[in-house]
Amino acid sequence: MNNKRQIEKLRDNAELSWAAYGYFDLIGKRFNKKILKDIDRESTPIITQADILDITYNKYIAVELNPHKQDDEIKIGTLKGDMTPTQAKRFLECYELLIHQPNTKSGFSVTLLEKTNMLESQWAYHNKKASILMSLSTPFYRV
Repeated sequence: MNNKRQIEKLRDNAELSWAAYGYFDLIGKRFNKKILKDIDRESTPIITQADILDITYNKYIAVELNPHKQDDEIKIGTLKGDMTPTQAKRFLECYELLIHQPNTKSGFSVTLLEKTNMLESQWAYHNKKASILMSLSTPFYRV
């Protein structure tokens, strides 16, 4: 394996580790009304996969509409993306999100991503309550 390919694999694994920390369970939820004007997203308040990974929206609040009060919102999470907008876009062009298991009570979370240009899938996990945060990505192949 040449140096260029090794660097590409390191970059891919680093991005997969970042993606493991994505709160993909917030996809389809809404941005808080109070910040929609600030980010010029009033016409598209729905959170996308790219928003989850994008550092632009880091610390933004995700909400659901209160079923009992039409004008009220319930906070359900905070976005914590670490990728630049370009990185997030490029990453999502290369990988498709297959499954995401949000944090369990023990802090375990798993994300299954599939590389779009080959028959290879990657899984990544982290445990946020462990004394040492861990992330791992390893390829597995479809049969």
